Amino acid sequence: MRDMSKWPIQLSDFTESMDEYSRELSKLFELLMEVLSRDLDLESENSLNESVGGERKGLHIRINYYPPCPQPDLVVGLAPHSDPNVLTILLHDQTPGLQIRKNGAWIDVQCVPGALVVNIADQMEILSNGKFKSIEHRGVVHKDRSRMSWAVFCSPPRDVLVSPKRELIDEQHPPLYQGASYGEYLTKFFKKGLDGKGHIHDAKQQDSLVSNS
Repeated sequence: MRDMSKWPIQLSDFTESMDEYSRELSKLFELLMEVLSRDLDLESENSLNESVGGERKGLHIRINYYPPCPQPDLVVGLAPHSDPNVLTILLHDQTPGLQIRKNGAWIDVQCVPGALVVNIADQMEILSNGKFKSIEHRGVVHKDRSRMSWAVFCSPPRDVLVSPKRELIDEQHPPLYQGASYGEYLTKFFKKGLDGKGHIHDAKQQDSLVSNS
């Protein structure tokens, strides 16, 4: 996202705005990682940020446009899935359409003016050894109004090995997930496609699947 040479030179104002936006989101991501590190009672506030590459982290933006549809129940805007990265920071307009799954039911995320939505993603679930759960979500279309959203995916470099933090592992809390490089996880994600929480389920240790069955 910060490689501004990829952006069209004809849209200089837009490019400058996106550059500033990415800088601010990078600061927000680091702050959120500090808060989550404290919540997990890790030794350092920088622990989680360092585990995902520190300054080498990536911010990748996806701008989604959903046109109105007179029969929204017959259209899939964005299939159910959890994100493969660490955190997703979402800015959307005032048209509802984001839904999260809780206890088997789909719940609308309320549009709060000026607010950002933060989704826990799969790598954070792995790092926290399941203490934080990645959010299964989907996008639905509106009958009368179009909808736009700006999703920024905060990700480790592809060569970074992501596994449960050692400080969260003991005899009573064995590792629930297999360690893998983010690149390996991402390759499997795109090969399989959007699949609810199937990807994080595949990353679980076999013995943890047996104990939870």
